[in-house]
Amino acid sequence: MCPRCYRMVHRARSRCDGCGAGLTAKGRAAAVAERQAVLQADCDAFNRRHSVGDTIRVWTGPREGEPIERVTKGPAYILGGHTAVVYVSGGGGCIALSHVESHEQI
Repeated sequence: MCPRCYRMVHRARSRCDGCGAGLTAKGRAAAVAERQAVLQADCDAFNRRHSVGDTIRVWTGPREGEPIERVTKGPAYILGGHTAVVYVSGGGGCIALSHVESHEQI
């Protein structure tokens, strides 16, 4: 991932195709660690606000229209090292936290 523009960059490349930033192995590792910390902070914030079994409002596709209610099946976590998600019952499997209606909107 490019530390300047946050675009995904193939590991073999030494420069970002988008912004031209130079990427070293150490720079890539630092960018990944930084992104992981942000995702973990998102998960921790969600888990402080919601317990397993809470009803949340989510979009299962694009954030268009009214969200639907789902029940959390577990705490939020990082899926595959790239997306903060929470498993829900009632369809949809796991939902990216970016598709969960924020606590302030409820």
